[in-house]
Amino acid sequence: MADPLRDSDPAHIGPYTLHARLGGGGMGQVFLGRSPGGHTVAVKVVRPELADDADFRRRFATEVASARKVGGFYTAPVVDADTDATPPWLATAYIPGPTLHRAVTDHGPLPAQTVAVLGAGLAEGLAAVHAQGIVHRDLKPANVLLAQEGPRLIDFGIARALDTTSHTHSSTVLGTAAFMSPEQARAQKAGPASDVFSLGCVLAFAATGRSPFGDGPIHAVLYRVVHEDPDLADLLAPLAGLVQACLAKDSGSRPGVEEVMAVLAAAAPSRPGDGGWLPPDITEVLARHTLTLTRVETPQDRPSEREAAEPGKRPVASDPGTADADRAELVIGNLGLEPLEVLLDGASAGTVPGCGRRRFPLGAGKHTVQVVSAGRRGAVRRIEPQRNDILREAFDIGSGKNAAPELVEQAKFRRNNKAVTALALPLLPAAALMATGSSEIPVGDVLGPIGTLLFAVNVYVLWVFYKSVQQLVLRGSGLEFGNGTPERTRSILWSDLTQVSVFEEEDRTRLVVWPRKDLQLDPPLEDFQGGKHVCTGAQVGAQTPDDAERLRAALRWFADDRWVEQNVGQQGGR
Repeated sequence: MADPLRDSDPAHIGPYTLHARLGGGGMGQVFLGRSPGGHTVAVKVVRPELADDADFRRRFATEVASARKVGGFYTAPVVDADTDATPPWLATAYIPGPTLHRAVTDHGPLPAQTVAVLGAGLAEGLAAVHAQGIVHRDLKPANVLLAQEGPRLIDFGIARALDTTSHTHSSTVLGTAAFMSPEQARAQKAGPASDVFSLGCVLAFAATGRSPFGDGPIHAVLYRVVHEDPDLADLLAPLAGLVQACLAKDSGSRPGVEEVMAVLAAAAPSRPGDGGWLPPDITEVLARHTLTLTRVETPQDRPSEREAAEPGKRPVASDPGTADADRAELVIGNLGLEPLEVLLDGASAGTVPGCGRRRFPLGAGKHTVQVVSAGRRGAVRRIEPQRNDILREAFDIGSGKNAAPELVEQAKFRRNNKAVTALALPLLPAAALMATGSSEIPVGDVLGPIGTLLFAVNVYVLWVFYKSVQQLVLRGSGLEFGNGTPERTRSILWSDLTQVSVFEEEDRTRLVVWPRKDLQLDPPLEDFQGGKHVCTGAQVGAQTPDDAERLRAALRWFADDRWVEQNVGQQGGR
């Protein structure tokens, strides 16, 4: 969904007037724009650090020139570009609809019939790409858009421009490892058969909500891609057989896209043009994406910095002539693991999945909001949005056995060492008594040295554990990390970052940020995957899968468009 432009965003790129933010990725920021003739486009503006790289510009120009030749119904064609501009940019047809990754993340795996229609469309799109001598090279759920008329491929061929630049965020490549072919994992030449392998991974993800090569550290996933059989236990025939063939390790043994298209077209009960190829809940999402076109903000009506910073409120200007000019929207974020039922004016408006979010349209004026989780009701709140307002509210389950969901303006994560303290503290008095070698104890001469050692060990254990306790606080403005004392707590604004991600490494979770190129962190943070390591999950009590998932949900909410989901290790995660 679109977000309002920021004061720092450009008002125009080339001939296009920019109206809203659509998201961002490894290459740059994507905006919703309109041409002078009224055509809607998605304008991708290259990141400054990439624009400064001469090799990237050269490769980008070559790939864009090739991509502009691609036609076909199941692609989002490149309609314009200026690779010599500062910064470089390209414009593609705007497709109102969620990505496959977002749809499966929010609503679960797709029905088999939908997957068949999806696969047939993607195979046809790849055929159009390959006909121009282009290999997609980065086919993944985030590069597939779901539209009413069928799926669309985006970013075809552009991944090659990112491969050789030293400024590339590693997540651009590493974050898609679970959808790479064995050729790519070995850094060998990738041809059309490589895209067929990735298509098999995408279809498995759509049908099951996870990668067929599991999760875990990047190197472990890539090892399975190259050496191990995929896990297709949850796939039904005939899809399982087709996906198995697509995932052959030998590229020459895989079917061509035409064969994939024929098999899936025969299994599809209807064509996308019939309008019923997607489940009802995703069709509802499509309607909201289409509504975006009539509710985008115009540059002259941007909110002031004061309004943009007002907690919980993100005003958007809309064309007063539209039919929905008096509408508003409520965005509910669920930071807990249990689903939230949302009651608007006393009536159920729908459910927000655990660690997810959902948008609820409502009319301008007074309303009541209440959320319910596991039978426990939060407090009833009154809201009064103005016309075209977008209100954002996050809820979480408080502590305690009977805690009800409550509105939160920040999320705290802190390691709990009560168990260690409970074990170590009672031993200190006994160790101290033994260390004194008291004359009342006949064996004091023996126990004294032992007591001294035991006392020292206990003190050291307590010191080490308390020193390792860190606290992470997430707010709408940024994050704080430290031990809770002012002199040892660091604050970082989201506006100073270009990306925030969480990486899984065997039994360790890492929070990693990418500061702006001109930002110097003092003291510096450890380098990791092209970014800066902030903390591990263990340091802030996010060591279990549930705790790590809550951490991701909070980052997704508070970091907003800075958040980049790492597919590796989290396929199908919220």
